[in-house]
Amino acid sequence: MPRDGTKNLKSLKDRTTDEQRKIASKGGKASGVARRKKAELKKALNIVLTSKVHQPNLAKLLEDMGYENSYEMAIVFSMANKATQGDVRAAEWISKLMDNEKDDLDRQEQRERIKSLKLDNKERESVGKTSSSPIIIVDEWADELEGATDDL
Repeated sequence: MPRDGTKNLKSLKDRTTDEQRKIASKGGKASGVARRKKAELKKALNIVLTSKVHQPNLAKLLEDMGYENSYEMAIVFSMANKATQGDVRAAEWISKLMDNEKDDLDRQEQRERIKSLKLDNKERESVGKTSSSPIIIVDEWADELEGATDDL
């Protein structure tokens, strides 16, 4: 049973094409606003992280250790210090930063690219632009060309 306030909701598929278009347009505009806001926040955070540390003791400590005097370095230093004291979250943060793991968006983008390539291949097969015959690689003359492209 739907909760109160949901009885008057209509599914998108039950709406007219014009209504669907208007709703999709609103969603697209809201998405653009959210993307711009996120980009502005990222720029602001980058400015703050690259600015100099205003705490004299921390600034002196960073400079004495040979690190750049920035909040970015202070955060890295602090997280490394916490990790050495047994903070598991700090250790995970450092591990994730060092591993350069793909995040969910990277994985989703990769899946979308694979789907796109599969569709392209199906289209080519249906048009007849691909052949089922194997590709034969000629290695007989490879020794003659060795070093020929070194100048490029």
